[in-house]
Amino acid sequence: MRAAGVVASVAQVTIYLIVGLPGAGKTTRAKELEISESALRLTPDDWLMAVFHRDHSTQWRSRERVEQRDRIEGKLVEVGMRVAGSGVNVVLDFGFWGKDERSALRSIADSLGVRAEVIYLPIDDEEQRRRITARSTTAPGQFQMSDDDLKQWRLQFEVPDSAELRGAQIPTVPRGYATWSHWASERWPSLPIL
Repeated sequence: MRAAGVVASVAQVTIYLIVGLPGAGKTTRAKELEISESALRLTPDDWLMAVFHRDHSTQWRSRERVEQRDRIEGKLVEVGMRVAGSGVNVVLDFGFWGKDERSALRSIADSLGVRAEVIYLPIDDEEQRRRITARSTTAPGQFQMSDDDLKQWRLQFEVPDSAELRGAQIPTVPRGYATWSHWASERWPSLPIL
C-alpha cells in the first residue's frame, strides 16, 4: 500500500497483469512490484488457500472450486479497478492464460483512464516441473499438479506476442459482446459491468 498521503495522479497509475504458467515466478514478481510500485497486490491463490484451507491439495480441481475461483477473481478485479481509479497502482497476479482476458482488463483499465501493463514470465517445461516440485516440498498444502496437468495447461496457454507486451491497440471485442466489460462480466460472473 502507499505511504500515508502519497497518491499518484490517475494518469500515472498502472494495473500490472502478471501472465504466466504455474511455477513461472508470477507471485514472486507480483510481490516485487507490490513493493517497488507501492501497489496493491491481488493474488487469487492467497484467497483460495485462506478460504478453503481445509481442502485436500487436489480438491481445487473440482467444478465447485473452479466456479468459486472465477467468482473470487471477479471480485478481485472489481476491487483492483476501483483502487486504480482512486490513484493506487494494482498488481493482478492471476496468470491470465487467455489473450481475451488480458484484452478485457486492458480495455477496462483504459476506460478508467489508467494504464495496463502485461508482464509475461516465460518458463520451460523442465524448470517449471523443478519449481513446482520444490514448492510442494517446502510448502505442503500447495495445489498439486501432475505432468499431464502441466502439458495440458501449456497447450491452453496463449503466449502474449510482442505487440501485446508493448501495449498495442486492444483487439476488437469478440462477436456477441457489446464491450470488453460485457465479455469480462461473463468470464468472471461476480464482476459487474464496469
